[in-house]
Amino acid sequence: MAPQLQAEGRKVAIIIATDGLPSDEMGRGSATEDKRFKDALRSLEGLPVWITIRLCTDDDSVVEFYNDLDSELELSIDVLDDFMQEAKEVHAKNKWINYTLPLHRSREMGFYHRLFDLLDERKLTEAELHDFCILILGKHQFDGLPDPAADLDTYLSAIKRMVKKEKKQW
Repeated sequence: MAPQLQAEGRKVAIIIATDGLPSDEMGRGSATEDKRFKDALRSLEGLPVWITIRLCTDDDSVVEFYNDLDSELELSIDVLDDFMQEAKEVHAKNKWINYTLPLHRSREMGFYHRLFDLLDERKLTEAELHDFCILILGKHQFDGLPDPAADLDTYLSAIKRMVKKEKKQW
């Protein structure tokens, strides 16, 4: 199945919802259980998978453990906090984005686009801003629009007109 998915440029979404650290059958966590969990994830390296880890807690040690996985493993992993925390993290890096609940739910369900993983990690470049707007507003609306790097003012004016036509999102 992996060769076929790779040939078609597709990935399988794996969604893990958790409120704690890895534990054994008795619910006991340990360094051994942490290693077993990481090894299980490592076994997916090289496969066409996208992993979403949905945290159902705000416990700092749990959040830190799963956030560290993202940098520790050679996998496509998106670690998601609750909606409000994700919205705050996105706003801290990209103030212009209205991080809506439908966008968050899409990420929770494993929708993959490389830009979604960057939203709360760093400020998007002009090219990424353009790609994100196309993703959200639809490619058809961007025909004839100037490159934001060449004419940012005209580009932003056009985006504002497009957004005014959209339904409100909260």
